[in-house]
Amino acid sequence: MLLLVKLIGIITVGMGIIFLLSPKTMKQFMLLWEKGRRLYIGCILRILIGIIFLLAASQSRLVGVIVTLGILLIISGGIILILGLDRGKAILKWWYGRSLLVLRSISLIPIAIGVLILYSI
Repeated sequence: MLLLVKLIGIITVGMGIIFLLSPKTMKQFMLLWEKGRRLYIGCILRILIGIIFLLAASQSRLVGVIVTLGILLIISGGIILILGLDRGKAILKWWYGRSLLVLRSISLIPIAIGVLILYSI
């Protein structure tokens, strides 16, 4: 289970670095999730990753960090499901309209979270 969490941390850092270097890639990524009902797939993925974090937390170095991230992932996936497809897509469109500088700044968040995950395992 820890290996899976470590892989998620590596992917998170990698995506953050890609988005930092190319914010246009982040916009393309947002457009990918906006099509059809793909946003629901993202919600389910968040919830599943949150569950994986909770299951792996007892084996990690910083249990509280992994538990907190797991709970936040489950809550965020649930909130998007509750908001519905139209509101979720509206939020994506709002983020899509932000400047490249803002998107670059936001890309620092997944880098920091990914590093925190890797340190906690």
